[in-house]
Amino acid sequence: MNIPSQEMAGDKRESFRPQIENLVRGLFAPNDQPFFDSGVVSPALLEEFIQSDEVFDAAFAFAVAMMQIWTKRTGKKLKGGTRLRQANPRLESMVSPEVSASDSVDPADTRILTQPTASFHIPNAKAGQSYAGKIEGTDSSGAPVRVRDVRLPSKLVGLEVYDDVELRGVPVVGGDYKISLQWTADRTSWVSGECLLIVNPDPRSLWKKVDPPADDPYFKTNTDGTTVDGDGFRIAAASRRGRSHEHAGTFRDDDFFVHHDADSGWSVLIVADGAGSAKNSRWGSKLAAEVAGRHLVSSLSGDFGARMDTAISEWDEEPAVAGKVVGDEFHYLFHKMGSLAVQAIDAEAQAKGMPAKDYATTLLAAVSKRQGSETFLASFWLGDGAIAAYGPQGKVRLMGTPDGGDFAGQTRFLDRAAMTDHAFGKRVGVGRYTDLCAVFLMTDGISDPRFETDNGLIDARKWDALWEEMSPFLASPEPEKALIQWLDFFAPGHHDDRTIAVLYACVS
Repeated sequence: MNIPSQEMAGDKRESFRPQIENLVRGLFAPNDQPFFDSGVVSPALLEEFIQSDEVFDAAFAFAVAMMQIWTKRTGKKLKGGTRLRQANPRLESMVSPEVSASDSVDPADTRILTQPTASFHIPNAKAGQSYAGKIEGTDSSGAPVRVRDVRLPSKLVGLEVYDDVELRGVPVVGGDYKISLQWTADRTSWVSGECLLIVNPDPRSLWKKVDPPADDPYFKTNTDGTTVDGDGFRIAAASRRGRSHEHAGTFRDDDFFVHHDADSGWSVLIVADGAGSAKNSRWGSKLAAEVAGRHLVSSLSGDFGARMDTAISEWDEEPAVAGKVVGDEFHYLFHKMGSLAVQAIDAEAQAKGMPAKDYATTLLAAVSKRQGSETFLASFWLGDGAIAAYGPQGKVRLMGTPDGGDFAGQTRFLDRAAMTDHAFGKRVGVGRYTDLCAVFLMTDGISDPRFETDNGLIDARKWDALWEEMSPFLASPEPEKALIQWLDFFAPGHHDDRTIAVLYACVS
């Protein structure tokens, strides 16, 4: 014997175990002349005896000795059962006969002993999720069999056996697990068998986190966030690299800009989403957000802001007239803002000798002024994502519609063509709202998994759910840090960068 059973590797011992246990169990089998009387032995004690390593070693040595004697007396080799040979192709080489075996075996000289067979099935599980499944088995004729003595491998953590055949719990680690068991078709003779349980891994565990190169000239941190306090409200913004970028070791392409001017009372919120297929889009989004933000802050703190204060104060007297005047003014302001952002991107691209499309980005901007229970809001929307005025509960006003296009990501990006488009005015929205809870700006990394479709974006129930989910994070002493953690939520199929800016007052 080339491999002593005591030194046999664990996986090889397990592959032999069903046959060896059946060999020992046969000594106690109920028949006319049993070798041992099992009537005085409890089934549990008998199984413990049969499954012990000491009995395995002795029975294995006995089986090999029988093979050696057979070969010596007959000059022919014995072969293990088909299943045993598949699991242990070196079984025959473990016997060193003193008499050479013949090259062929006369069928008349051997007798084939068949062992009953059965197949078993149990539903797949998923790591990290609650599970309950029953082992079911059928014999070779398709008839159901009875199962007992189910034994789970030590690596299958989190599950336990109930009522002989049911597994319950929360499996921890994904993998393929062979479950040992005993089965019978006639309720008298029991046979060892196995059932395969497949535990699918938690999808989150498959994602890697690889940092992008720190020496890149367009380096950007993996996360960013800030909080700005206003008079009776707050602005919180956060941005996080998506899992697809983490896995590939690429940069966060999103960016944002938020500001509140305590003197003028105007607030500015901007989010930008760099195109995933544009290699320098992370810098395009940064340039667009910063240039656009600075222009809005400067304009609103000067003569333009003063004119808008006057126009808004007359809103109640002549809403239609005030709305038209304010809408036209912000049309020109946002057009100038977008043009300056395009010029900044073009200048950077030219300086680096690259096409401007390598810096492609969306741009969503909003300016707001709160006056008591009233909130004035003007917005510019170019690309996908969302801008919304939310509240009170059950009410939402979408400030535009997301763009669809032929570019990667199926949206529209900031460029000269967008600034000269005759439909530019449709990108501008204005409104004055009472008892508003929040103003939201977000990139599609959030709007896609949370709202899914354009119809979903106008569903107030979905906004109610989002507000309820986010409120505890916004109520945190450091909401920007809490939001960065919230942005790590898992949504199958949605692994893009995520950026959000929220102006809010009523957080419970």
